[in-house]
Amino acid sequence: MFVKITKGQALIIIGILCALAFLLFGRTIDYPFVRFDDGLLIYDNPAIRGISLTNIKTAFSTYDPELYIPLTLISYQVDFLIGGIKPAIYHLQNILWHAANGVLVTWLMYALLKARDQWQIANGKLQIVSLFLGMLFIAHPLNVEAVAWASARKDLLSTFFALASILSYLQWRSSDTKRYFYGSLALFTLGLLCKVTILTLPVLLLLVDLWAKRKIDKAMFLEKIPFFALSGVFAVIAIIGKAGQIGSVTPMETILVTSKATAFTLQQYFLPFGFSVLYPFNETIAVSDPRFVIPLLGLLGLIGLLCFLALKKRILPPILALGFFLIALSPSLLNFAKGGTVYITSDRYAYFAQVGILLGLGMGILHFLRGDVRLGGRLYRKRLPMMVAVLLIGILATLSIRQTKTWASSEALFAHAVKVSPDSHVAHTNLGNVFTERKAEGNLAEAIIHYEEALQIAQSLPYNAGPTDPVTSKILSNLGSALRQSGGVSKAVRRYEEAIEKNPQNPYAFLGLGIIAATEGRMGEAETQYRTALEIAPKFSPAYLNLGALFSATGRYEEALASFDEGIVIDPFAPQAHFNRGVVLQKLNRLAEARNAYAYAVELAPSFVAARINLGILEANRGKHEEAIQQFREVLRYDPGNTKALEALRQLQ
Repeated sequence: MFVKITKGQALIIIGILCALAFLLFGRTIDYPFVRFDDGLLIYDNPAIRGISLTNIKTAFSTYDPELYIPLTLISYQVDFLIGGIKPAIYHLQNILWHAANGVLVTWLMYALLKARDQWQIANGKLQIVSLFLGMLFIAHPLNVEAVAWASARKDLLSTFFALASILSYLQWRSSDTKRYFYGSLALFTLGLLCKVTILTLPVLLLLVDLWAKRKIDKAMFLEKIPFFALSGVFAVIAIIGKAGQIGSVTPMETILVTSKATAFTLQQYFLPFGFSVLYPFNETIAVSDPRFVIPLLGLLGLIGLLCFLALKKRILPPILALGFFLIALSPSLLNFAKGGTVYITSDRYAYFAQVGILLGLGMGILHFLRGDVRLGGRLYRKRLPMMVAVLLIGILATLSIRQTKTWASSEALFAHAVKVSPDSHVAHTNLGNVFTERKAEGNLAEAIIHYEEALQIAQSLPYNAGPTDPVTSKILSNLGSALRQSGGVSKAVRRYEEAIEKNPQNPYAFLGLGIIAATEGRMGEAETQYRTALEIAPKFSPAYLNLGALFSATGRYEEALASFDEGIVIDPFAPQAHFNRGVVLQKLNRLAEARNAYAYAVELAPSFVAARINLGILEANRGKHEEAIQQFREVLRYDPGNTKALEALRQLQ
């Protein structure tokens, strides 16, 4: 099945695919993280801060919080070891994995098309067709999400090991060398440890056997038992992580949504427009809805037609290629209910499954290039396919570059999502969060607009019939925060109270009420609100941070330190907590500890001006003028007009 190629040919193929990957996605190296799981998995995740026995143990003993992805977390640990929390290294590794997957796709296409080539296409042409399919995989805009989003690393890694497992299996079937069988099993295990959605691989191996014209016998199934056993174990692990979501949908809803998602993915592949990070559906899922019935009937009709052709005309490859796509896609499509909202699909779900589409395209191309083609002469048989291939790759590359720009920032990502799906309350909420972080008056006004839009959408969703509504409650508390920061205190209080009515277990609403009470000097009430938030969520670090600030303001310094320490245990990478701790230590005249606290805050957030100023003052007070000057100069780099830094430098120099 495997025909050896020269080292030079291999290097040319790898070079072309890597160059294409960096041409399309190289700009993402300069992109920041986005406010969409990147904090949860990377920059706020203690488990990825370096490679240690503790971090490795954490990676293998926790979910993310839904998926079991220990090897993915370890790959982030490697990134941290190289570049800390600088986004560039995380994006670079994603590009490298995508390029590697393009190489494996090319190799797999060559092996499978060679096994099924009844027209005896010349080996050189077969290599070119396989390379074209690999380039198609690299360039398709459907894959932008998986590459440009640092948190999608799990899809890249699991696909790499799944492809490698299939190739190792094919090598075993070709050479009958047992180590390739064990290698395939080991690679499958590694892939499952990256993301469990490749658990259908044993069935895909059966399809590969049929594709390679292997005789159906008992041995074909018995040899897959170890693979099925692994799938069973990881399926149980996956069900544990997804138990809440699985129980929240009905079988009919699952059938309707998965059929629509499958049809939508095929549409996106062959009509590559309108991509977004979110595809929400905010209405009731009903069997009478033509938006679900038509895709279901269409998909069943397509499967039926291919089965008919396979039986009557012995054309098996199309049904096997479609079967590969459907089986590889199916595990991801069960993950459509999140936080009370239905999402039809995500672009990254098709990352591995599209191998089936490419396989079908490959057979179509071979059919076109078969030896008995005569119509149109030389131009038809040789030049036209090459021109069409170059044009297609060029179009897809252009679309991918354009789509990559939507990942340039959190604002760009969610602004684009709102443009594609104006009824996405999640996109509006995240845009509101982006503007709230900036805190300027105009940005807060923008945040309020988006929160109110998200609120209007969320209140009309079908799931609102229950006694509580956590989604609406969270939006209300976010809106309350923006109103509070913009000076609308009475409106903020009303929104916080509405949030508690919608969900009495919302710690953010109690936190917001506590902040307002503290600002107005009602310290006892503020403390009560903070403690209520902690009763609801004992690991809610913002409540510890604000409780510590309250203790500090009232002279209860030891209690303040204890509160900050509790918060730091939960979230060790919150610069504000370390800064506040430094302020209290400075008041207690524990200056060495205060310097360390400020220095760590600056390390976590280099643009933290207040921490640099305090650190500079402490350094100057102990005679370390050069260190102090360095801190004040850094302040001016981030805030050129800072009067404290300018005055301090004037005195020191």
